[in-house]
Amino acid sequence: MKLFWTCLLVVMFSQFAVAEVSLQDLGLGDDAVKETPQKIEFQNTMKERQRKLKRHEVLGLATLGLMAATVMTGDQGAEGNTHMYLGMATGAMYFTTAYYSLTAPKPMGVIDRGNIKWHKALAWVHFPAMVLAPILGYMYKQNEEHHRKSSSLVEQHPTVAQIGFGAFALSAALMTIEF
Repeated sequence: MKLFWTCLLVVMFSQFAVAEVSLQDLGLGDDAVKETPQKIEFQNTMKERQRKLKRHEVLGLATLGLMAATVMTGDQGAEGNTHMYLGMATGAMYFTTAYYSLTAPKPMGVIDRGNIKWHKALAWVHFPAMVLAPILGYMYKQNEEHHRKSSSLVEQHPTVAQIGFGAFALSAALMTIEF
């Protein structure tokens, strides 16, 4: 019981003994926390960058799922349109994802390192594949419908798409898995 009363008295008196802590007490001067227009602009830029790159990340993972479904349905032949519609949705998601990456502001002095450097380098592989694969796929489908023989380049549609998928999957893995 004695402990209870002692604690109660300490709590009661501590309410009166609390002193305000100033910035100087913490070792900071007024100029250390003053918001300059440059600091505010930098903070706003970083918030915008974070927002856009977060959307890029989420959409990228959704695109990876669509891309996997598109590649898996690629062998269904000309009788089904599922592969074509999945490919169209994948393309739309891919370029929306790219938009958020390309429009994210990058402050001066930020240097890409490690996995980010590789992530960006792989875009030089998967981006051309994402442009070329739908064109080759369209040409392949037209040749199938009109019973024409496709050229050797058009017949490389599955290979181009799989290379693009592989590069995109590796790019996503670099950003989601800690190596």
